[in-house]
Amino acid sequence: MSFNLCKLPREQKYQIQLDYEASFWAYQIKRGKNTREGVYTAINNRPMSEQAFLKQQFEHYLSLMS
Repeated sequence: MSFNLCKLPREQKYQIQLDYEASFWAYQIKRGKNTREGVYTAINNRPMSEQAFLKQQFEHYLSLMS
């Protein structure tokens, strides 16, 4: 089954982008290319409305990769 992401509302597309960023940060940690402190600094530089979601998804992907 495939999904056309272009048909989604802008807010949902942005949530998918944030989720992708969180998974990429977890991948970087797993490969040793970034540190948790570096990731949390990047998250804390984002708008407050995004921070909780990014932290939650980042921790989720880290737990999956461990």
